Amino acid sequence: MLMPRRVAPRGYSLLQIILHWTIALLVIVQLLVNEGVQDAFKHRSDGRPFDGETGALLHIAIGLTIFALAVLRLAIRFWRGVPEPHSTNPPLVNFAGQAAHVLLYAFLFAMPLTGAIAWFTGLELSAELHELGRLILIPLIALHALGALAEHFLFHTNSLTRMLKPQSAKAR
Repeated sequence: MLMPRRVAPRGYSLLQIILHWTIALLVIVQLLVNEGVQDAFKHRSDGRPFDGETGALLHIAIGLTIFALAVLRLAIRFWRGVPEPHSTNPPLVNFAGQAAHVLLYAFLFAMPLTGAIAWFTGLELSAELHELGRLILIPLIALHALGALAEHFLFHTNSLTRMLKPQSAKAR
């Protein structure tokens, strides 16, 4: 049986970086173009036909893609590991960063699931949870980005560059 690595890597792999930025881009697209699925859901809930389901289907397809990529990303995280938080950061900063990562992963799974359940079953509660999740996710993403910038510019760590430049296989 394959076991996860025990020693934390000093940086992220190319695949981890590609997955991070691909998921980030797809989430931003989802946040910007979600009105089509909202309109389609209202029409379907009222039993009315809706011609403009292309936007809704695109939203669903991207959401399911995010879910699949998040599963892959989490599997790689367990298998390969991730860099340790910087020991030079204040403990509260590292705690906040780890908490933000846990919440972001939770949302990467919860948002596609609540959206799919709402769409395929018509369950209004799931649609409401999905919308509430969107309202929470936006500031969470902003805090994540601000945290990365703060670590880079205020605490002078390499956190930001670790997510831009892959660790070479030799550096492990």
